[in-house]
Amino acid sequence: MMNALIGPPEPEEPPIIIVAIARKSYYLLKGDTYLDQILLADGEFPKPILCVYFEDVFESKRLLGDHFNLGALWGIHPGIINRLRETRSLIETEA
Repeated sequence: MMNALIGPPEPEEPPIIIVAIARKSYYLLKGDTYLDQILLADGEFPKPILCVYFEDVFESKRLLGDHFNLGALWGIHPGIINRLRETRSLIETEA
């Protein structure tokens, strides 16, 4: 039973998060340990993967903080994103 003073529980953050910039470039923000499996066509990894879309790098820094650095993240090929989308392994949302 939910306590009315506490409210509903917070949704759990997925173990794998991808950041998309301008719907053209994709970076693995969280889940480095699953990278090899994500890249394989038949890899085993926790599903679904969360993909968060940002208009540009400035918006991502504004929301994630000035310390956010795309250069420190693994890039994900758009073809991999398409495969994840086709297999319904991806939840896509705007930031």
